[in-house]
Amino acid sequence: MREEAISEYHELLAADEGLTAELFARLKRGMSAGHLLYGAREIGVSLRPHFLTRVQYDRLVRASETLAGAFEKLSEAMHAQPALMARVGLTEQELRLARVEPGYRYPAVTTRLDAFVKGDEVKFVEYNAENPSSLTDQSGLNQVLFEIPALERLAERYRLRQFDTAAALLKTLRAIFAEWSGRGGVPNVAVVDWENLPTRHEFMLLRNYFVGCGVPTIICTPDELEYDGGVLHRGEFRVDLVYKRVIIHELLERCGESCALLRAYTERAVCLVNSFRCKPLHKKAAFALLTDGDNARWFTPAEREVIRECVPWTRRVEEGETTHEGARVDLLEHVRRYRERFMLKPNDDYGGRGLSFGAKMSAPEWDDAIESALANDFVVQEALELQTEVFPVFNEGSWALQPMYVDTNPFLFCGRVEGAMVRLSQSPIVNVTSGGGETGFFVIEDRLV
Repeated sequence: MREEAISEYHELLAADEGLTAELFARLKRGMSAGHLLYGAREIGVSLRPHFLTRVQYDRLVRASETLAGAFEKLSEAMHAQPALMARVGLTEQELRLARVEPGYRYPAVTTRLDAFVKGDEVKFVEYNAENPSSLTDQSGLNQVLFEIPALERLAERYRLRQFDTAAALLKTLRAIFAEWSGRGGVPNVAVVDWENLPTRHEFMLLRNYFVGCGVPTIICTPDELEYDGGVLHRGEFRVDLVYKRVIIHELLERCGESCALLRAYTERAVCLVNSFRCKPLHKKAAFALLTDGDNARWFTPAEREVIRECVPWTRRVEEGETTHEGARVDLLEHVRRYRERFMLKPNDDYGGRGLSFGAKMSAPEWDDAIESALANDFVVQEALELQTEVFPVFNEGSWALQPMYVDTNPFLFCGRVEGAMVRLSQSPIVNVTSGGGETGFFVIEDRLV
């Protein structure tokens, strides 16, 4: 049904004489007005949203929620055995903060799994356990794409489901605040990150949505916050809950542990989402603990099955032996010998930076990449065999069907999936920060006519 719907959609586009520069300019104006921007760049690049069937989406949801349960058990294991936190690469500061009790049970409240869905197969490559970006993108892009007659026509033929991730986020934040405070009520919320970031447009959308729902909300930087008398505040605005979008290692580098936010958090004067307990799970090396058979006892049979089928083998880059496909191997020698099968990525970075694919490098280049990874904090991961899908990509004056890499990245709220971010790229590094784009997202429930 999915292929049929996509074929029909492309036929509708091909027959539409109204796909002109004027329409494309209107789409871009719609994105700009709707804050669907990364910096000054409109994020939407396709005239077609991404579609999954109900069966595909349900499979993605089941795998994601099962893996989220495995990550919770991994968090429990790391807090029971703090030495495990060193194995994923936590600094001493991060370790101290990760051991602070946040006042609620979830180690990571709002998260995103980066995934590739192909047919009935789901593969996860990263877990964004610090508060992920782009929560509002797909609902906004869906609205913009309904300017295209082809989508309206398709919606008459198929029942299309979309998602309200902003509502899911706010509901989750209020539930976490009720657990933290023991009283519930409406919290004063601060969305906290640095100034003038390319993701700032999303902060404005979330603030406006929260305020529209009766939740007082401001956007501020960490250094605008003050803490005295047991109260965290920005000017006259008392802050009860911080929706922390600032990256932990950047916060520690720039502000240190004496900043107002950290003092308020450690003294339980503010509800922080996500708390610092998310950091061990956010490290790419958490995948190494998941895929190490010695740790299988931590997980349920269902979790072990999802890890085996959906999580690529991952190890932290270091000297020594490990296991791969049941065999004992010297890690560095093995990765050098079979470079076409592996990729390297920083243990704690974002935006697709620092990635190296063995299949795209010569043997000497790969050796150099391994040496650099060994000197820094990197993981090695089995590379997926990614395939492209054709999308109708547009610019100011024209459009054309182009092969694009596409990922489907489910958002989770306390371990439950609601919607997904969809990114498109001509490169296998599918990331908006690295120059990629996005498109809308619908689940095809069934055919109407």
